[in-house]
Amino acid sequence: MSEHQTAGREPDDPEGLDPKELDRIERLRDRTDEIELIISGLTTVALFTLPGMLFETFSQRFSHQSFAGSQIVDILLVILPGLFYALGGCFAVHLMIRAYWAGLVGLRSVYPGGIVWKRVPGVGRMTREHYRSNLPDLRRAIASADHAASALFSVISMIALGILWVSVLMLGILLAGQALGELVDQPERLSEISLWIMLSAFIGGPGLLWLLDAVLGERVPGLAERPFFRSTVRALIRFNAWIWPQRLILPVQLTLQTNTRPFLFTLLTAAGSIFIVTLGFVRYEAWTSFTLSDQFRYLGDEAIEGGIDSAHYESLRGAPDRLRPVPTIDGFEQRSAFVRVFLPYYPMRDNPVLDDRCPVELDPVDCLRGLWTLRLGNLQTAPATLLPTERRDLNQRGLTGVLPLTGLTPGLHVLEVEWNASDDPDASRTYRIPFLFSPDQELGARDVESAGGSDVRF
Repeated sequence: MSEHQTAGREPDDPEGLDPKELDRIERLRDRTDEIELIISGLTTVALFTLPGMLFETFSQRFSHQSFAGSQIVDILLVILPGLFYALGGCFAVHLMIRAYWAGLVGLRSVYPGGIVWKRVPGVGRMTREHYRSNLPDLRRAIASADHAASALFSVISMIALGILWVSVLMLGILLAGQALGELVDQPERLSEISLWIMLSAFIGGPGLLWLLDAVLGERVPGLAERPFFRSTVRALIRFNAWIWPQRLILPVQLTLQTNTRPFLFTLLTAAGSIFIVTLGFVRYEAWTSFTLSDQFRYLGDEAIEGGIDSAHYESLRGAPDRLRPVPTIDGFEQRSAFVRVFLPYYPMRDNPVLDDRCPVELDPVDCLRGLWTLRLGNLQTAPATLLPTERRDLNQRGLTGVLPLTGLTPGLHVLEVEWNASDDPDASRTYRIPFLFSPDQELGARDVESAGGSDVRF
């Protein structure tokens, strides 16, 4: 082979491969269709069921999280469900295209001649001519469906590998920031710095490389030949190779991009990534919110805060309520002489406040008790009566307070629970828990003096 022929050939030219290697690739290609169908069929169902399992797993440990841990969980609950649903939808489309392709292949094996235009019923000459000039024959339809399915399968794999790789790196950066923050006793500050480092790496690295190499290096004469500029670009290339799995993604991306419309491919890839993140946000909001529509504008979230909210009643709590560490009572209807109130200890919320207000010599449980105030009419609990509690049924720890209901008139009452009582309304929170006092007959017949007074403590 001459030097001119060698220089004019692209590195990926199939003619440069050994004939035996080409034959092996063709034989493998004949078997990939069945592999694609098996993978699509198995993963479509799995991908649509994984987000629910993921949310169930993380929500059970929600009350145990630190600030950095909650950030990691939030990222996972946004990116992974969006990725799973998007990939599941793509695999479902791929499965339909492959099913259509299989039908065309079977049809061509039975009727190799294809359409018999002279026997098409119910059409005139002009319609028949239009169909003949615009409709593909079976061979072209089979090839088009095959190409579409193969390209879609490759894009699905490329996006899945890219986002999973990025998710692993994001988790690594956040965990490193959390560990370093624990060492210097500033976990929240280091977690914020980790987020900025992460955004700068994933967005700034590729963007800076594009600006230097593709824009300035091409437009500024002689700049690409300067040693400092070349070393800077090479360093950015190596840096981006650590961020993005180039050996896994770029062969697929560049092959599809250079054999289709490059700008349109880039635009669709960026839109697909944005769609995955947006879908993850929507799914996360659907998990944690009662509704995403505005149809409940006459009975919004603010109105429910003063009414009956299932999160405050252990008999009514559901899976989404695990993400709401609020005070709870056992049920809406109270029949006994006492009501039991559970006050959850939420480290991400409580620790920063307690670290500022709790002296070293004070007992930690007493510090935690000082965060809460229970009031029922004129009755108010003394902090020392709050008992440390571990609720394995709720997978939470906290404090338990008991308030007597004797002397209370049957009917609807409101229990007020205040967290971090302060003059600053943004630093405190008041929960109002309505309940129905419906005492048993024996309790109601008792002649118990009303617990009068302006501020009775027990």
